Amino acid sequence: MRRASIILLITTLSSFLIHAQTAEDALRFSRVFYSGTARFNGLSGAFGAVGADFSTLATNPAGIGLYTASEMTLTLAPTIGYSSTMYNGTNASDNRLNFGVGNFGVIFNINPYSKNKSGVIKNINVGFGFNRQNDFNNRVAINGVNSKNSLMQSYANTLNAEKTPPAYIQEDFPFDIGLAYGTNLVFHDSATNKYYSDAEFGGVIQNKLISTYGSMNELDLSVGANIADKLFVGMTFGVPTINFYQNSIYKETRTNDTIPNFISLNYRYNLHTRGTGINLKVGLIYKPAGWVRIGASIHTPTWFPTMRDQWSASMQSTFTNPEWNSTQYSPIGTYDYRLTTPFRAMGSLALIIGQFGLVSADYEYVNYSQARFNSSYDSYDDVNKVIETDYQSYGNIRVGTEWRVYNFRVRGGFGYFSNPYTGGTNNSERFQVSGGIGYRLKHFFTDVTYVWTKMNQDYYLYDPGMVNPAIISNYTNTVSATVGIRF
Repeated sequence: MRRASIILLITTLSSFLIHAQTAEDALRFSRVFYSGTARFNGLSGAFGAVGADFSTLATNPAGIGLYTASEMTLTLAPTIGYSSTMYNGTNASDNRLNFGVGNFGVIFNINPYSKNKSGVIKNINVGFGFNRQNDFNNRVAINGVNSKNSLMQSYANTLNAEKTPPAYIQEDFPFDIGLAYGTNLVFHDSATNKYYSDAEFGGVIQNKLISTYGSMNELDLSVGANIADKLFVGMTFGVPTINFYQNSIYKETRTNDTIPNFISLNYRYNLHTRGTGINLKVGLIYKPAGWVRIGASIHTPTWFPTMRDQWSASMQSTFTNPEWNSTQYSPIGTYDYRLTTPFRAMGSLALIIGQFGLVSADYEYVNYSQARFNSSYDSYDDVNKVIETDYQSYGNIRVGTEWRVYNFRVRGGFGYFSNPYTGGTNNSERFQVSGGIGYRLKHFFTDVTYVWTKMNQDYYLYDPGMVNPAIISNYTNTVSATVGIRF
């Protein structure tokens, strides 16, 4: 039941608290699914030991040291997201199209070796621009019949458990239960001093549409060097920005007229989260032989000192007696806080097959239980304890290959992002498959890549002790196209 209570925090709209941050919020902004150029995406991001691609500034900045010329890149990445859900035996699906920018960046090459051929430092490169780190655009539809209980009854159970006096309901729960009480969906019986709802034993069709928008992008400023064509080192100062929106519509409608009075409820909830952070990345690539490269990098925790949530809600009720119909609106809630996401470490290996191609692999270690909230106003001890207990430290694996056919390149890759949850209640493994082609000339190149991803999750409409989970499968289909020039 303890795990179930955590999922409740994650999946219900518990914004009646002073602040709305949950363990799931920390996980959302700690999981990074690196994107960027189409070439990088074509190998599913397995570039830690390959280098010479702008996206490596966000993974292993030593990759900038392998540049031998200046370069500018721009990537467009339209995405079609598709979700499929199963709830109480009923299937539902939805999709969404989004147009995004995967990266934009410039690398400036400095070549001291051309002036001093005896020098150890062959190249110094400086780069700046941005890479996309997470795409939040998605839409999920949940639909099914609940013959046992309702959201209204879960609210009544909360009020009964906390013994909340009627006069304090809207003050204590202004964003959900207070709205239900104000719209007559939950009522108080003074004779028993208990709260009730019309759909105590279910008999309702439940629908929820969850739309998320936004992205997490990182502005990268990097410097790297080539030392004796053997060792490549680099450092990136990163400034990630978060812009996340969530809009949800939850509906309950009686299945027949056996439920007295009640016809339907409609609950809307809107959340906007934004923040700016800083981090530092350092890395190296070593070439013990011409055909092998070994890479390693370390990312400091990302500190977000200026996180802000803004949220609001509304609820509408419909009854057989029109005089009971009502609509209530919440105030607008805002809260400022700080977030620290986990430290990361990466190890990489690439095999270079002459002028024909390469095979590469990356392993990324990240411990999601290290994420932490804090604030100057309130204690986050309870939420941080949930994060520490319920998340784990398994790693992520990316492998990729690229082959040369005259001026053309053919690429493929696979990525596995492990389940961040402990226990077996939820499984959010993510799988990624990619493939692409490219065309390269001395001063111009273009690449196109298709990336398919899948991730499952369990979602509870409210108290897991009352409802079955909705089993959600999220799919994304992304086509990224990069154009670049060398100068």
